[in-house]
Amino acid sequence: MNRKILAWVETNAKWFQALSLVGFSFLLAVAMNISWGEIPANAELGRIARQDIRADKDYDILDEEATNRLKDDALVSVLPIFDWDESVSPDKIIENPSDLAPWKDRGILIRRVQAADHPKLLLKDLSVISSLEGARDQAVQRLREFRPSNRSVSAYGPPLPEDVKPSLFFNDEETKIAQDKALADVKPVIIKVQAGESIIRSGDRFEASHFKIIEGIRKEKTKRFGWTRILGTFLFIALFCAVLFFILSMSARKIRLHPKDYFLIGIQLLLVVAVERLFLFVCGAVRGLLPVEIPLSSFYGLVPIAFGSMMVRLVLPLPVALLFAPLGAALAGFFLQGSLNYTLYYLLSSVLGLQMMAGVRSRWHILRAGFELGAFNAMVLLALDMVNVTSVTGVVSLEDSGMRIALAFLGGFLSSVLVMIFLPLFESGFNYLTPIKLLEYGSLNHPLLREMIVRAPGTYHHSHMVGTLAESACDAIGADSLFARVASYFHDIGKMKKAGYFIENQSAAGGEDRHANLVPSMSALIIASHVKDGMDLAQEYKLPKRIADIIPQHQGTKLISYFFNKAKQGEDKDLHVASERDYRYPGPKPQTREAGVILLADTIEAATRALKDRNPARIEEVVRNMINKNFIDGQLDECELTLKDLHTIANSFIRILMGVYHQRIEYPPDQQEKLAKELGSGTSNADKYAPATPLREDSLKEASKLTSTNITRIGPK
Repeated sequence: MNRKILAWVETNAKWFQALSLVGFSFLLAVAMNISWGEIPANAELGRIARQDIRADKDYDILDEEATNRLKDDALVSVLPIFDWDESVSPDKIIENPSDLAPWKDRGILIRRVQAADHPKLLLKDLSVISSLEGARDQAVQRLREFRPSNRSVSAYGPPLPEDVKPSLFFNDEETKIAQDKALADVKPVIIKVQAGESIIRSGDRFEASHFKIIEGIRKEKTKRFGWTRILGTFLFIALFCAVLFFILSMSARKIRLHPKDYFLIGIQLLLVVAVERLFLFVCGAVRGLLPVEIPLSSFYGLVPIAFGSMMVRLVLPLPVALLFAPLGAALAGFFLQGSLNYTLYYLLSSVLGLQMMAGVRSRWHILRAGFELGAFNAMVLLALDMVNVTSVTGVVSLEDSGMRIALAFLGGFLSSVLVMIFLPLFESGFNYLTPIKLLEYGSLNHPLLREMIVRAPGTYHHSHMVGTLAESACDAIGADSLFARVASYFHDIGKMKKAGYFIENQSAAGGEDRHANLVPSMSALIIASHVKDGMDLAQEYKLPKRIADIIPQHQGTKLISYFFNKAKQGEDKDLHVASERDYRYPGPKPQTREAGVILLADTIEAATRALKDRNPARIEEVVRNMINKNFIDGQLDECELTLKDLHTIANSFIRILMGVYHQRIEYPPDQQEKLAKELGSGTSNADKYAPATPLREDSLKEASKLTSTNITRIGPK
């Protein structure tokens, strides 16, 4: 079943990536919103608490009572709006004066109908507003006092009582709009509860303040797991991850991720969220036990977020870890209610932490990196404190800053501790090859290497030489030199099954040439079979996939030229024609820079070992010609080695091989006779004549110049 799943994953890589992105984004969204712990059932007003109750995470609890009081005050503060129609009457006449009673002490707002665009008038003295009844009484009185002349009363006299009408009307719609605006401006009263904060202690009585928070948490627990919040968190994480993976896919040097790498990244993100939540909960509990009051935010620096990117860097390439760091920091800051300062703190800590993992060679190095990271964390938080000084005092609080700095230092150290805890789990569970694991494989105590030194001593020595060459070349071009050396030790393990058929082991097997009585095609088949045999041994001994991949890639699809040429020379043109395809290794070609270097090191070590004359000029000629040959044959097409890299690799190989196959000093005849006598008598002074001294660098350069016209170079001279 597993093979079927892996086969589907390999043939549907993009679908698998998309499904992984969706699946882990959803799990992260749930993990960031789910609550653990329940409020006890006996948490009722007036009861005695039987246990301590602490908040499992940050909560924003709405204080409905206080918020409603603010809303009531806001409604009261809104003055009513009345419309005044001056075309009806120039006075302010209202039908029912009791409508004004609630605002007699504060006044009203008057909107002039004929000038609606003008600002509303504030009228505080409501005594100037007449009632309809009073206005009509005044009209009657004016009629009595009126003494008409020769003019018509109906045309020029005062209005009749029945003609007096209200001119001031309550505008319910405008008043409602003003009230709604006032309510909208009311900010709800929020009770902020931080993760780990003590709500009530055992033995205390539940009071209204306790119950308000407890009921608020109960309501929040039902809301928090709502689909709206989870969907929002899911979209944020999915989009963030999609952008980062898009950047990774567009990078100049393509990173090929295995399906298990996606699982690692997803699980590591879940671990980051879980560790953050757990640490904040524990810190809140510890904070309640301290004799001094310390803000929970001071403990944020203690959360070892950097361990996530440090873990990823130990098992995956640097670009992947560099993209993981901002994602982990963003999730951490997102969980801390969007704290920008701590998001930046987590980001810088994660980036430096992953870089410190690049040169790790032992578990002690991880601990040392933790101390260095802690010092860096402390400086970052100190800098942030100096940026965010109190605006009133303009100084940094030494007490608060000192606590945050100390906790930040401890957070860096805890990051390395978590790496050491989780690293063996990832190494064994996912079969990842970390630098520490590489050192264990490179200790030469592995059963395969112990068996090789007995069954194929020539191959064992050859593998060590290849490892030395590959390590030096990878160092020179900035590739993984430790991996190149260790992988070289195992690249030819398949030769153990038929050790006597390989020339480097024939002297140990009595010097017999076992290919003498075989046809070339059979010899080529035996030679090529060491790749398959090596893969079988790698699977049997559960070698890490990264090392096992080198076994077929170190030969690529190279031609087994000796037996191919032998077949061409002895072929019967009427019966059989030798085909190159039958005399090539199955591949694949090297897929990484390290694999490409090992292929070149393997080829060149074998070629220089076969030389009779190993003078510097001849060594340089062979190195450059063999690199050219593999380059032209297309063996390096898929491993992204540049021409500049090839030139650097060639120089590195030449330097190492000249050191190995150096020439000895030719002693004068009189010194040779003296040396022979001293050696015969066992005199210790012979040591001063015995050392094999390598040629000086200037001599090597001079030797290279003598044959430079016959040497094909890769890259600039």
